[in-house]
Amino acid sequence: MLDGILDLIKDHAQGAVANAGVPADKQDAAVETTASTIVDGLKDNLSLDNVSSIMGLFGGDSSSSSVASNPIVNSIQASVVSALSSKVGLSPAIANTIASTVVPALMALLSKKSNDPNDSFDFGSLLQSFTGGNSGPGGVIGDILGKFLK
Repeated sequence: MLDGILDLIKDHAQGAVANAGVPADKQDAAVETTASTIVDGLKDNLSLDNVSSIMGLFGGDSSSSSVASNPIVNSIQASVVSALSSKVGLSPAIANTIASTVVPALMALLSKKSNDPNDSFDFGSLLQSFTGGNSGPGGVIGDILGKFLK
């Protein structure tokens, strides 16, 4: 599941990185940094403290405006900008262009997939892949959200 999410992120990031004018020698690093930062951001935000934000993101309205205003999306987007600037050496403007293109679009897609009963995407499996499938706090949040998202 996590590999599929990473591939999805990289696909979205590749186009955004190329369109943002990132030099060719930095494009692979920008895609990898974007992908790893988004995954880390999702892992960091999957906590009981964020249940309402997670429910808002994955449990209902998957419209672009709803997703873009979600605190989790904003947090991940800021992390991507910071990582692209510090690790890849991109200007904040280019980093922001990439983050503001990739993060909301990806989160809207994941939200849409989690709400589509005909899609094989399983939010519970996603949570388990991010939390290592344990029954600790990540498992608890997975159990709680799994009940609401079915």
